[in-house]
Amino acid sequence: MKQRIITGAAIALLMIAIFLLSGTVVYPIIMTLLCMIGTWEMLGCIRQRGNKLLTIPAMIASVASPLASCFYGYGSVLVIVMLYITVLLSESVFFDEKVKIINVSEVFMTTLYVVLCFSALLRLRYIQTGAEYIYLLVFIAAWVTDTFAYFTGFLFGKHKLIPKISPKKTVEGAIGGVIFCVIAFIVYGIIVGNVTDARMNIFVLAVVGFFMSVVSMVGDLIASSIKRTYGIKDYSNLFPGHGGVLDRFDSIMILSPLLLFVVENVRLFN
Repeated sequence: MKQRIITGAAIALLMIAIFLLSGTVVYPIIMTLLCMIGTWEMLGCIRQRGNKLLTIPAMIASVASPLASCFYGYGSVLVIVMLYITVLLSESVFFDEKVKIINVSEVFMTTLYVVLCFSALLRLRYIQTGAEYIYLLVFIAAWVTDTFAYFTGFLFGKHKLIPKISPKKTVEGAIGGVIFCVIAFIVYGIIVGNVTDARMNIFVLAVVGFFMSVVSMVGDLIASSIKRTYGIKDYSNLFPGHGGVLDRFDSIMILSPLLLFVVENVRLFN
């Protein structure tokens, strides 16, 4: 427990530093590095690191996609994704003894999930929204939902949510996480309105907070399901007591494309 607390505090300080430096080159470098590490962890989880024909294209995609998203827009990632799957499928043709279609499918599906999510997370920081720090909603949704779902479940939890995947999660905890996430989004909107010229639509923000909280929990369950399928406890030991990048960013990852879609298609500002 002591190690977990110390590591948690270190992660919190690191994230604060990243947020403060998000307007510099530090942010794209860190997000790209996290994407690379997450991809590497996923390859280890599905036991494909030893196959360089699959690993090298995956790692190249984990670098190229976030940077392309940052500098050329999220749509540019589609080009890289097409090149990525073309390379993998071509390898299954020319190196059929070492690269099977089933392995291509497994690697492509799992690593693409990581790559697309981190690419969206990076893009969110540079999209023109009217509020410079709209990307923080991803972190607010994930952390508030997770924290208050834990405490609400601890205090009031009686009914298991999905015990086969995550035995400790409860229905009561999930409801608590959603409620406090919506409150956090409303508070965020009020603060933004008071310290900037941007006026956010509080009702729309509350609705977005509701859906992002639910999706946040789904992301957590997806990560747990993958680990359970492959028989591992954590994706890595990068953060002692907390697991790896995918263990810490599982909810944040899945929220990033959702918020990017909302920002580009929903009127968040009055």
